[in-house]
Amino acid sequence: MTFLALTGWQVLLLCAATSLLVIWLFFLKLRYPRVSVASLLLWRRVLEDTQHRSLLERLRRLLSLLLTLTIALLMVLAFSQPNSDTLTGAPRNVVLILDTALSMAGATADGKTRWLHARARAQQIIESAGATDKFLLADTSGRISTRMTADREELLAALETMSPTAATMALPAVNPKVTWETIFISDGANWASLPAGIRLLSVFEPANNIAITGFNIDSSGSGSNTRTAHVEITSYSSESADVVLTLSNESTPIIRRALTIDVGKTLLATVNLSSELSGGIRAQIESIDDALALDDVAVDYVPPQREVQVTLVTSGNDYLETLLSLEPRVELRIIQPEMYRDESTVDIYVFDRFAPNTAPSRPALLFKPPGRAWLAGSDRNQALRAVVSGVTAWDESHPILQFVSFIDVDIRSARHLDFATEANIQIVAEAAQTPLIVTGESSPHWVMVNFDFEESDFSVRPGFPIFMKNVIAWFVGESLTLRRRVGMVEVPLQQASIKSLDGESVAAKTNLRSTWFECLEPGLFVASSGDASIHVAVNLSSHGISDLNRSMLAEQNSDATLNRRLLHRELWVYLLLISIVLITLEWWTYHRRITV
Repeated sequence: MTFLALTGWQVLLLCAATSLLVIWLFFLKLRYPRVSVASLLLWRRVLEDTQHRSLLERLRRLLSLLLTLTIALLMVLAFSQPNSDTLTGAPRNVVLILDTALSMAGATADGKTRWLHARARAQQIIESAGATDKFLLADTSGRISTRMTADREELLAALETMSPTAATMALPAVNPKVTWETIFISDGANWASLPAGIRLLSVFEPANNIAITGFNIDSSGSGSNTRTAHVEITSYSSESADVVLTLSNESTPIIRRALTIDVGKTLLATVNLSSELSGGIRAQIESIDDALALDDVAVDYVPPQREVQVTLVTSGNDYLETLLSLEPRVELRIIQPEMYRDESTVDIYVFDRFAPNTAPSRPALLFKPPGRAWLAGSDRNQALRAVVSGVTAWDESHPILQFVSFIDVDIRSARHLDFATEANIQIVAEAAQTPLIVTGESSPHWVMVNFDFEESDFSVRPGFPIFMKNVIAWFVGESLTLRRRVGMVEVPLQQASIKSLDGESVAAKTNLRSTWFECLEPGLFVASSGDASIHVAVNLSSHGISDLNRSMLAEQNSDATLNRRLLHRELWVYLLLISIVLITLEWWTYHRRITV
């Protein structure tokens, strides 16, 4: 046994001194006051000291002495704070990690979520631990919630503040010492393995779940007056399920469709919508016994479209003329290069193998133009003809190339131009060292394509109409909706303010290139910085999270507590309680004349 408040010798001396003091006080005789009386005949028998002559009276005094000594020594020992590994176990430092992945929000058979079960097991571990055990509470979002402490109130309060999150999952870097134990409470859905020495407590339970794993709206449907909504629904259930799909526009239902999805299958639902539709679009599914609500909803944003005045300057190009004339929002005018004059009534210029000597006042799309000074100084060196076989790299994050694929696009030759290295000049597609598509990011924007239709098959590829739509949207300031997953969302705007569609501000952080904000459930947001604004659609869309029936880790020990101890509180608490009980007993026996 060890003592936390005093040394062993100090405790021994204190116990000896206390014992001597109690014995001295117990045998201390009181001096009675002298009183003169007329006769001792009436008082003699009273004053005779016969109490010590009987064995019973001696035992009563001995019992009183032993009770008094025991109470005093118990209080002394309680003050010295004794500790016994046999009774309370050796002190332990435990790192307690809770899995806060979104899969932990899945419901179980009893109606509670996996997270509530995990938190209950953590609470059980803390409350059943020894008095000297300490805990450090952390989660898989990288947050360490407490210091290494034995304060149960602090630990339980921190436990109440934790919840599942969409942050990137990683075990916290707590740098445990060799003597520290690590316990991980998880459903095992997002972990292929754990480092050695970590003990797993599993809260996994199979669950049926139907999820929206993909949702987007485009205007590339079969008709020019339609938009197409694509909804990908995946089953993670053990049996086929009936699903009701509802699309709504700003809380107004657009369509409601009943579907049946087989076990483990993915269903792609396509819905044609009016081209006049704009604003936030919400997709929602309903099914029986669905375990996860977060993946039952998905959102997208459709910007309103306006008519665009486009002037095509060409000596003749059937591809461009046909494509632009079929675009419903484009009011097309075609002129010869010699007829070109810069006009303020034009929204967009499209130059085919031509470029004016001075920059137009409106955004311009140029196909294989000659070098010009306003095109990033491309007139300084003579253009070279480069033989290429295809696009080797392209920036899918740029607005004009979103959803545009250059895979298998055949480009037989292109023109190699040297461009000035400027911050507002960006090469968004190239073949080896040959720039294929170059953009001018300053206002007014321009896009230069360094090959023509006779040298490639890009114009007959599915990505070309999308490319043209993207360019028009970028030129007129209609940024494409950013589609992001829940968690930390990045918006490519500096010092942007983030608001929901309802106008509610969202806390955000910014760096030199972008703005970040946290979103834990599907929603639509508007990011604004100066005159620029971007709509952001945030969805779950994760097979890894929605698949609640996979658990790649096996529980190593089903016992939710640390090694059980005989006593779970410090010894001084029990010693103090025993002394209080003995004091009560002494009081009761004294009044019953059992002790003196």
